[in-house]
Amino acid sequence: MRDRSELTLRNQRDFARIYKQGKSKGGRFTVILYRKNGLDITRTAFVSSRKVGNSVERNRSRRLMRESYRALAPMVRSGYDVIFVARNTINGRGEAEVEKSIRKTLADCGLLEDSRNNNEK
Repeated sequence: MRDRSELTLRNQRDFARIYKQGKSKGGRFTVILYRKNGLDITRTAFVSSRKVGNSVERNRSRRLMRESYRALAPMVRSGYDVIFVARNTINGRGEAEVEKSIRKTLADCGLLEDSRNNNEK
């Protein structure tokens, strides 16, 4: 098991590179930005702007996204940097709803292992 800090995007250059050169896909509660990183791991970041709400709502939205991703992490393809950006529609939602939305958006991006097989059929 890898150290959690090793799997987290922290460097501002990495964020800038993903925002500038990466691809994005919008979901119901989140926007996912992603880019290949040339590593054998997938690094993630969870972001909430002030548009989402006050600090309590922003922190809750990040927790929801992190927990939803944790359930999906074993199925996510390695070698990508992924930023999850919360939309204000995430307020008041449950973990199951957010997980379902993130799963669909990741599949649309082609980042889930089983989504490649489904797209080929």
